[in-house]
Amino acid sequence: MRADRLLSILMLLQSKGRMTAQELAQRLEVSERTIYRDLEALDTAGVPIYTERGPGGGISLIGGYQTRLTGLTTPEIRALFLAAKAVPLDTLGLEQARDSAMLKLAAALPHPSRAEAEQAHRYFHLDTATAQQSTQERQYLDLIQQALWQEHRLSLLYREPDGALVLGTIAPYGLVLKEQSWHLVGQLGETITAIALHTILRLAPTDQSFQRPEQFDLAAFWHHYCSTTSVTKEKKRRSDYPFEPALQLASYKKKRGPQKKEFPLSVAKEKKEFSTAPHKKNAA
Repeated sequence: MRADRLLSILMLLQSKGRMTAQELAQRLEVSERTIYRDLEALDTAGVPIYTERGPGGGISLIGGYQTRLTGLTTPEIRALFLAAKAVPLDTLGLEQARDSAMLKLAAALPHPSRAEAEQAHRYFHLDTATAQQSTQERQYLDLIQQALWQEHRLSLLYREPDGALVLGTIAPYGLVLKEQSWHLVGQLGETITAIALHTILRLAPTDQSFQRPEQFDLAAFWHHYCSTTSVTKEKKRRSDYPFEPALQLASYKKKRGPQKKEFPLSVAKEKKEFSTAPHKKNAA
């Protein structure tokens, strides 16, 4: 969108001080002619743009036209910009939003503090690449994010480590990235559990709203969950995480029976792999 590009030009000029039209065009992946049209639009809007031709020239802002962000210490600036690199936001579709936010923060910093932000970028590289995700898993991440922001339940069908299929509706409480694998945390029936995205066979939004418990602590739940279950070996998992009395459901301490879930006949016909019967290999 043009509005986003105009803001990016403004932030880049605030952050870099002076840039050429060619540099702006390359950074924003547009033509130089488009950059000049955008600069004219900014000038019309009252932004003090100054253009100098010839060697050493470029485009800059007149009179220190900036929004300042003050009060941050050097360690705070470094921590802020390192934290932005620590999460693989590309898997959530938020990589561009992250880069844009960091650009705005850098532009708002007083000039001496920008060097600290630049050092965090140049001196540290955090390899947060996740395992190759299927198109379906990326779609699941989009659906889960929307459900989290809107506090809407999701209907799902997933396979447990023992091969059993579970069909239900989950109230999503959060997403956790563990060893390059995303896990959906939420209340399924009367149990709060975690489900690896790669075990989900179907996921769909619903119009059923819910209210996430204010006292639920995602990090504390996950710590307790990992201390009582084996996530890496994908064992059968249920949590007896201690909540406030209002959230302590009797089912937390009930052991789940060996019964299998029954599914509509149409499901079994539509997906042969939904069968939980042991697979028999043909004799050679």
